[in-house]
Amino acid sequence: MNTVIVGISDIKFAEFPQVLVTYGLGSCVAIILHAREARIGSMAHIMLPEAHSDEVNLTPGKFADTAIAFMASEMNSRGIEPPQMVAKITGGADMFSGQFNGRGRRIGARNILSAQKVLDDLGILLVAQDVGGMVGRSVEFSVETGSLTVRTLQGGIKEL
Repeated sequence: MNTVIVGISDIKFAEFPQVLVTYGLGSCVAIILHAREARIGSMAHIMLPEAHSDEVNLTPGKFADTAIAFMASEMNSRGIEPPQMVAKITGGADMFSGQFNGRGRRIGARNILSAQKVLDDLGILLVAQDVGGMVGRSVEFSVETGSLTVRTLQGGIKEL
C-alpha cells in the first residue's frame, strides 16, 4: 500500500493505488474530495472554519473555506468538475466541552458547518460524514474504492 500522510493544516492529492491518511482529528476536520472514475482523491486536515482576509494566502489547508476551494480548483485543473466529485468529512469533535469561553468554544461544530456550507456552495455532493461527538479520530481513504475508514481513540472502526 502506498500511503500519503496528510498533516495538520495540510492538503494532499493522490491517485490509484495511493491511500490518504491523517491522524489525531479532535476538533479538526478531515475533508475528502474524490473522483472515482478518474481514481483521484484529495484530503485536507483543517483546523479552523474560515480564513480572515489577511490569512487567505498563508496556509489554505488550515481553513475549511480555503482548503475546499483549493482542492476543488486543483481537481478542476485535472479535468474534474464539481458534479464529478463527491465529498466525505469526519472529525469536528467537542474535545474540551465547557473548558473554554469565547472564540475557542465549539470549534469542532463550526468547522463542520463551514465545510458543509462550502461544499454546498461549490455544488459538491457530501455523501458521507462521521462528525461531532467527544472522541478523536484517525482516518484512511482509499482512492481506488472511495472507502473511508474512521478509527476512534476508543477502538471503534467505521467504514464510510
